[in-house]
Amino acid sequence: MSGKWLVASGKDGGRLRRRPVLVVLVWMLVLFLASCGFQLRGPAELPPEMARTYLTGVGGNQGFARELTGLLRASGVTLVDSREAASAEFRVRRLLTDRRVLSVGGDARVSEYELYMVLEYELRGVGSSWSMEPVTLNITRDYVHDPLLVLSQGEQERTLREAMNRDLAQLVMFRLQAAGR
Repeated sequence: MSGKWLVASGKDGGRLRRRPVLVVLVWMLVLFLASCGFQLRGPAELPPEMARTYLTGVGGNQGFARELTGLLRASGVTLVDSREAASAEFRVRRLLTDRRVLSVGGDARVSEYELYMVLEYELRGVGSSWSMEPVTLNITRDYVHDPLLVLSQGEQERTLREAMNRDLAQLVMFRLQAAGR
């Protein structure tokens, strides 16, 4: 090969060679990402008091609860079925999800909606004085409503709600991780 790097053959059978500049740019990008502290997200480091957590105030079949339980389990938390078996209680005080009109067009029809979720929760140690102050998180997303595309609008709203559940659960995990430090 005599030091030449082959990537592919063109339509005419000619060979394309990798330019050294491209290689240098790729290596610079890799070094930049490594030097800025970039790393893939792993399991969250949660407070040790959460080793066995009892989740209350939210149904297990709700989207937010599914997302949160998945993230907690991935971080090594064992979710228990009773308060007596728990070392901590994660209590959802309020979980509100709804939609409101954001704007109306000149023809007096809704042209934009806003989806919102409000979560209020607290975390307390069971049999200990450990606790976190109650936290309230709000998350919103808006979308354009087209009355001619009613079926796709429902799908768009469902997809946005799923993303909001994921984002809200991730926000909770960030808060819990900060409390663990």
